[in-house]
Amino acid sequence: MLAHALVAAVIAVAAPVPPGMVTGVDVATWQAGIDFTQARADGHGFAIVKAGGSQLTEGPYTSPHYATQVAGARAAGLRVGHYWVTGDFSTPVRAADFFADHLHDYRRGDVLALDNEVLDDSTRLWNDSEVAAFFTRVHDRVGDHVPWLYMGAADLRSGSWPRTIATGTKLWVASWGANDGSYPGDPDLGGAYPSWSAHQYTSNGVVGGMRVDLNVARQDAFDVVTPGDPPETPPLPKTTTEQDGVPGAVFWQRTQNWLSMDWGYTGPIDGVPGVNTYSALQRAMRGYGYTGPVDGVPGVNTWAAVQRLGAQWGYTGPVDGVMGPNSWRAFARFVNQDVYD
Repeated sequence: MLAHALVAAVIAVAAPVPPGMVTGVDVATWQAGIDFTQARADGHGFAIVKAGGSQLTEGPYTSPHYATQVAGARAAGLRVGHYWVTGDFSTPVRAADFFADHLHDYRRGDVLALDNEVLDDSTRLWNDSEVAAFFTRVHDRVGDHVPWLYMGAADLRSGSWPRTIATGTKLWVASWGANDGSYPGDPDLGGAYPSWSAHQYTSNGVVGGMRVDLNVARQDAFDVVTPGDPPETPPLPKTTTEQDGVPGAVFWQRTQNWLSMDWGYTGPIDGVPGVNTYSALQRAMRGYGYTGPVDGVPGVNTWAAVQRLGAQWGYTGPVDGVMGPNSWRAFARFVNQDVYD
């Protein structure tokens, strides 16, 4: 993870980590021969093993040493985790299904982690909606479990993660400092996540002569999450479009959030509507008489359907597909009241 390639490096012995935390390792395909018994003897308490990933050229795959590594870690008495690497091959739901279908010797209490970084031939990070969709689907398939999201600290700070946070997913953050094997102190989350549960603090640890990533985890990092009715996404301020009839950024943020919940929108909740926003809106308007293409280019037919929706929220004007203040006010009433209240 984060440049898992054998390089010439001076492998340092890790300095003591803060008290009250458990240390552990995470391993990838190239660490096939790691000695988990030695890891346990060195005082480590957990091992997170690569289960597979989503490459653009290969499609979904299972790591060739996954089963052997799980068996070795479990035999050594370590807590076990399984991680999946994001990629471009498929949707998060399909990735979660493949992950769940190919889990090896999964036991309740094992960590199920998503490695969200640009690796192999992937081209981008998954966004908040995609990560949340992955963990929601994993829960649907596996039940209550221990979800971890792995990200580099800088990548984490570059986005916002309200929907992922709402699923109860715990943060496993990579922040190496000088990466000399010593513990660099708490990672900088920049307010992007409430707190961290696990911290990958160096890639220059050593177990039995093999270079390995070292991690620390808080005791509650291994608590099973029972989402049930997950906490609400932190509320956006109510749009003033309901009063002024002018669709602004907050209105579109709330609309994007609604579309991401029910209509397949996976873009950012940024209040800037584009093709993806309008495509999801067109899908949503199928129930209000829209029969045109889902092409992300809204026209008279799209907006006429919005007006039909608006008729249920006080719109009394013509259904002509020409959006004016009264049309926007009615649509805003739907977004403000029906979706969030």
